[in-house]
Amino acid sequence: MRARFARLALAACASLAALPGGAATEPPAQGHITYDVHYGSSGFKVGEARHEWKLEQGRYALSLALQAKGLAGLFGLEYEQRSSGTVDAKGMRPALFEVDQRGRKPERAEFDWATGKVSIRRGGEERRSGEIRAGDQDLLSLWHQARKVAESGKPARFAVVTNKSIKQAVLEPHGEERLELAGEQLDTVRLHAFAEKDDLDIDIWLSRRHSLLPVRIRITDDKGGVLDQRASRIEAGAAATAARKPN
Repeated sequence: MRARFARLALAACASLAALPGGAATEPPAQGHITYDVHYGSSGFKVGEARHEWKLEQGRYALSLALQAKGLAGLFGLEYEQRSSGTVDAKGMRPALFEVDQRGRKPERAEFDWATGKVSIRRGGEERRSGEIRAGDQDLLSLWHQARKVAESGKPARFAVVTNKSIKQAVLEPHGEERLELAGEQLDTVRLHAFAEKDDLDIDIWLSRRHSLLPVRIRITDDKGGVLDQRASRIEAGAAATAARKPN
């Protein structure tokens, strides 16, 4: 149970018409989203996660820190994911994806775009390597790259690099939904990411009001287990900057 729950969490880190007029929507340069984390078919809350992002001078930095609370702490779930790289009109181009989990050696995926290779390492030792092509993502950059697919309204195929493997995946639009999140009704676009020959299965909801930021992420494992992250607080742009200033 514990191993399965951890695998679901670490994987945490779709039909839709194009946006009106085909216009793109740019995300705020920085901010953070706090999620309530639910597990299982009953939706039992097991903890919270905090996602932060920063876009500056053609570069990006993303992080996701998840911590279990209450009885769920028995699972020993506590980790942080980080993704960094460059960003342009085509979206994210990861350079480094890192995972630190309590009680385990650090894991990382290093992207070398000059050679078209990615190296997946654990504690400094290379465990796997493979080829990468333009548009490939890591688990965390996928959350923001989904915006480009929502804007186009067309499915996209690319590799998703995790801290353990390289999965050939499809990300496709799955329509529009209104969700009650962060204390308000949000109009969202939903996308579904799935591996063509593997167990990647992620639904991502992007909020139209918040420039297509990821406000809900639901991960389903190959046995039907569900880890559902739902936004409880969104601070973006000027609001996020103000929130960081001392009183």
